[in-house]
Parts: sequence; C-alpha cells; structure tokens
Amino acid sequence: MGRNFNRFWAGSLSSNLGDGMMLVALPLVAAMLTNDPLLVAGLTAVRFLPWLMIGLFAGVVVDRVDRVRLMVLTNLGRGGALVVLALLIFTGHASIWVLYAVMFTVMVCEVFYDLAGRAMLPDIAPAGAIDRANSRLVGGQTVTQQFAGGPIAGFLFAVAAFLPLAVNAGAYVLGALVLLGLPLAVRRPKRPEGEAAGAAEKKPEGRPVRSVLADVREGLVFVFRGSSLGPIMGFNMVVNMAFMAQSAVLVLLVREHFGVPAVLYGVFIGTSAVGALLGASTVGLIVARLGRFRTELVLVPLAGCACLLFGLAPNAYVAAAAWMVIGYVMTSSNIVLIGAIQLIVPGIQMGRVMACVQMFGAGFGVFGALLGGLLGRVELYYVPVAAGAVVLVGLLLSARALSRVTGQADESEAAQVAEAERAARETDAEQAAKSREKDPDQGERG
Repeated sequence: MGRNFNRFWAGSLSSNLGDGMMLVALPLVAAMLTNDPLLVAGLTAVRFLPWLMIGLFAGVVVDRVDRVRLMVLTNLGRGGALVVLALLIFTGHASIWVLYAVMFTVMVCEVFYDLAGRAMLPDIAPAGAIDRANSRLVGGQTVTQQFAGGPIAGFLFAVAAFLPLAVNAGAYVLGALVLLGLPLAVRRPKRPEGEAAGAAEKKPEGRPVRSVLADVREGLVFVFRGSSLGPIMGFNMVVNMAFMAQSAVLVLLVREHFGVPAVLYGVFIGTSAVGALLGASTVGLIVARLGRFRTELVLVPLAGCACLLFGLAPNAYVAAAAWMVIGYVMTSSNIVLIGAIQLIVPGIQMGRVMACVQMFGAGFGVFGALLGGLLGRVELYYVPVAAGAVVLVGLLLSARALSRVTGQADESEAAQVAEAERAARETDAEQAAKSREKDPDQGERG
C-alpha cells in the first residue's frame, strides 16, 4: 500500500485506540452519574450533534486547508478536553452536563479529523485499492478501538473512573505526532486537470473571495442534482438513526436488561469487534465475487435481522452473538458504500460530499438517539426490535439508488485501473528507450 498509507494508518490506529477508550468510558461515567435512560441517551445525541451543526462547514474547510495539519490540531484538541474531564472526575466535580460539554468538544474536533482523513484517502491509496485501503483502516480501527480500547477502558474504569480518560488523551497526542511525516502532495485536494496548483487562491482584482456558503451550496448541488447520491443520503440517514437509537441505550441494555457487570461491559461490546474484523478481512473477497450491489443486498437485510435477534435474545450470550453479527454486516456494508462514494466524487469536492454523508448519517443520528431514549423508557428491548424493522424497510425503498451508485463506482474503478496500467506501460517504455540511448547495442543483443 506504500509508505504514505502506512504512516497515515499508524496515526489512525493510535487515534482509534483513543476513540475506543472514550466510547466505553464516557457511557460508563454517564451511567455512574444517572440511571435515567433519556439522560444516558442524551450523551449519544450530543456525540453526533456536531455533525448536524457544523458538518457542511467542516467539509468546506477540509477542501481548502492542509488536511494533515487540521488532523494534528484537532487530535490535540480532543486530548486536551479529555484531560480536563479526567481532572474533574478525580476531584469529584463532574456532572452529566459537564460530560455533555466534553463530549461535544471532542466530537467537534472529530468532525474535522474524520472528514480530512476520508477526503485524503483516495490520494494515498493506490489505484484500484480503495476497498482494500478502507478495509485496512476499518480492520485496524476494530482491533485498536474495540479489541484493545474498549476492554482496557472497562478495566481501568473499574480501578478509577478518570484513568481511561487520561490514557485516552495520550493516544490522541501520539496519533497527531505520527501524521506530521506525510508529504505535501497528499495534504491538499487535487485540482481538476488543466488547473494549475494554487489557481483557486489567485483571485482577479476587484472580484470577491468565494464565500463559505457558496462552497457549501456547490457541494449540496453536486450531491442532490449533479450526481445520483441524493437517495443514498436518505438511506444512510434512516439506517444510522436506527442504529443510533440502539447504541444510545446500549449500556443500559447490556447492564440492566442482560445483567452484564460494568467490568465486562467493554468485553461484551467488544464482541462486535470480532464481527467487524471478520467483515474488514473478507468484504473484498465478497465484493470480488458478488459485486458491490449484490453484496449490499445480502448485508443490509442481515443487519436488520441481527437487530431483531439482539432485542429478543433470551440471555447475554445470544445477545453477544447477535452483536457480533451486527458488527460484521455494518462494517462490511460501510466499507462498500464509502468506497463507492470515494470512487465517483471528484477530489476537489470530496470533503464537502463526505460532510453530507456524515451529516445525513451521524448528524441525524441525534434524533435516533433521542427516540431510542424515549422508547427505552417504555421498554429497553423495544429499541433494537424497532431498529431492525426500520433497516429492512429502508433497504426496500433504496434498492434502486444503491444499484445506480454502485454501478457507477464499478465503472470508475475500472477506468482508474486501466489508466494506472497505461501509465505504467508508458513509464516502462520510456525507461527502455533511455536504456537503448545509453547503450545502442542493447537492442541488438536483446
């Protein structure tokens, strides 16, 4: 995959370790501070609220600035916020509202970090390897975030509530330092062919600089009028709302409904990591055999059925098995869908399009989290059952749009591979010609 990708991957691994610790530690702190399902679900709502509030603006920023520098600064910001929370917990001054404030701050930074990473990936991955690159990122994320970060946070929390947050902050700082070695060539979006580097920054005298709102509008027009991505945004929104509703009350489902102790909470949710790692390892083979569209037709219904099984599970062991299946199908499906979008979107608009994807997915997950909290007040297991039903209905309404987008991605990938092979042949021919010029007798000896 190349040195640049490996460095990018290493920085992501460290940051993902921090994410895994945070996503286990903060719900445990919330459950320590309150047992109200709505207040606990509110933490998940706050987690995704920044995507709804600043997602489109962040996409414009990502398309304008040095993406590596942006990722470094936001990682340092995340680490600083968690150090503050660790100190407040240690001194006994933490509250659910402080927890909300820290989660919001961390996630504002994560909005910029994630968008910059996703927008930069097509420039780092070799031609024809976008699914493999996404699979490695997701596989590494699974190992560090769920196999390592989640269980470590659970055990450290059992010792002292502030410990996982302090270690988490260190992981973010390390991830920031690793990214500093990436070259300038991949830090900014590639310009369309024929446009010189820096041309966008040179404005004629008397002409106003392009506004942020104009860039946001351009991105939205591309998504909903200039491409076939509009219905996919709706599908992404519905599915993510369903899963956010389930995730919002997960800590209560696991601890109260299934009776799993706090020290094993990280281990329980880590079962999805087993499925996610299997999904990241095998999705490339499945796509190669079935194609992107038929892969989605298999995975999404399986996800809906797994949610139903999780809600109706008779004990924690069956629930853990269902959670593992959910991890497998959701990871595989996301790799296919994100890779398809990355293949059909121009690099200069990648940040804004990815912002739309995240805003309509994670951003509207805020409402799913609140709905999950309200439904959880009635009965906790109703939440995953309702989520499974919503996923199945969402697929029925979006199948045609999925077929169109995945077909365009297949065509784009084939064209990229053909172009890379042509460029390689031309390079080989040039090198052979130079060799013959240096040694005119080489051709005769050959």
